[in-house]
Amino acid sequence: MARLLQACCLLSLLLAGFVPQSRGQVKSKVDCHGGMSGTIYEYGALTINGEEYVPFKQFAGKYLLFVNVASY
Repeated sequence: MARLLQACCLLSLLLAGFVPQSRGQVKSKVDCHGGMSGTIYEYGALTINGEEYVPFKQFAGKYLLFVNVASY
């Protein structure tokens, strides 16, 4: 089962490599949660070890894949 999950994740990443690059940032906004405002570029995340903050604005104009790795 774990191998199937790994294969699916790797296939998704491989296919993402074939997506043509953007010719500029597309202005779009999706309201996801009533308590949040702004765009994803106004936020960031800590690295896995929690030692570095990575602002999402450095990825503006690029394709990103967010993966929820929370365990149950």
